[in-house]
Amino acid sequence: MKRKVDWSKYFTFGTEKNEEFRKAFGAKKIFGMGIMPIRGPKGFRKLDYEFAEKYLNVNKIMDKLEDTHFNVLGVVIKDTDGACIWNTKVGWNPTGRDILGEFCDAGKDRNIKINVSFTSMNDAYQGYLHPERVSVHGRDGKKFGKEYKKGDVSTHLEGEMRIDLPENLSFEDYQKKIPFLTDKRDEKKGKARDTRGKGFIPLTSFMCPNSDHVNYLLELTKEVVKNYPIESFFADYIRYDGSFTDLCACHRCVEKFRANYSNKAKLLKSKEWYEFKSSTIANYAKRLHQTIKSVNSACFSGWFCLPGPKKMFSQKRLGQDWTKLSSILDIASPMEYPYLMGTRDDGWYWGKVGGFFYWYFIRNMKKRAYEFKSPALTVTNSVECNIHEMLKQIRGFDFGLGIAVFKYFGTSEKQWEALKEYAEKEIGLENLKFNKKKL
Repeated sequence: MKRKVDWSKYFTFGTEKNEEFRKAFGAKKIFGMGIMPIRGPKGFRKLDYEFAEKYLNVNKIMDKLEDTHFNVLGVVIKDTDGACIWNTKVGWNPTGRDILGEFCDAGKDRNIKINVSFTSMNDAYQGYLHPERVSVHGRDGKKFGKEYKKGDVSTHLEGEMRIDLPENLSFEDYQKKIPFLTDKRDEKKGKARDTRGKGFIPLTSFMCPNSDHVNYLLELTKEVVKNYPIESFFADYIRYDGSFTDLCACHRCVEKFRANYSNKAKLLKSKEWYEFKSSTIANYAKRLHQTIKSVNSACFSGWFCLPGPKKMFSQKRLGQDWTKLSSILDIASPMEYPYLMGTRDDGWYWGKVGGFFYWYFIRNMKKRAYEFKSPALTVTNSVECNIHEMLKQIRGFDFGLGIAVFKYFGTSEKQWEALKEYAEKEIGLENLKFNKKKL
């Protein structure tokens, strides 16, 4: 086994914040599993509302987690499609179930803490309802084989997710329920990440972070934090769409930019513009954090970040300033998924691709760890990689608090066995049990 990286040399925010987090969770090590209820029973690339509505068995899932020694479950309660899987009066719940409530009840019975993941700026349903809130392109371009023009909203064909029609239901009838579904289909799966979907292609929208979409998100947040006994609330997609370099150039953003920066500062391509983007995302983070704490001061606020170059990717494309965001929100969650880029199971070449990205992600985090001013709990993948690759990620990306694995559906039985053995032999059950002794 390769020796683990001593990450304590790289993170500079101080160990007392880690201890605060451990005490709240009642464990020396976090061992978390993530679940996406509306993605269906097989893996990443589907939206399957019928499964979530009729067949999702919460108690069976929680029994599996308990048997494998997981002490945290991360539930994606709002996905990129915009579906809200709780008893909401504000949002869109196509399942008709209070799935979050069911997981909270089952977690309490088994002493498994519940964290939630909440997609922010990517929202297909709200993009359909409110095209006036969608980010706007600042110049002409072409992506995924489709052209777009300056002034067009950033609603495009979804890159990965696909939808199958339920039995005995026509496309026209299903589109009434899922209005952002198109009649375009992918007929076969490829090996590259963005070609693995198969089925009808939905639309997706990145919303403007200076629009009323933010107020909608904060109302949803209040509902969740007020009504459910969750431990942490993590914002996913707390960023711009990294696939494009010209977002957002709507009238709201342009007016705010001009009001705060010199008229000589260039739109879309200047130091001032990138500062404006990161400040816009940080302002949303502040409002989100304040909303969470105003309802439940004990609930941790968190956010997800993607690895990559600081200036060229994080700040210019995503508008994520890691120092700003980790100074506002309680905990960061780096999304370290190198083997989504390629796995040895698809052949020698794809194994090399995944291996390169593993090396790069480790190297990138060593260079950028100093930017974090709060604890960092990595989430890495079990789906679409093999046991060796999964365990390599788990060992490599434990930054001190533990690790979260993503995701429940699609994890093979042999991987479940390996995860259980990892908990027993490499973490130790005495480090995973809640409230058994003073930490």
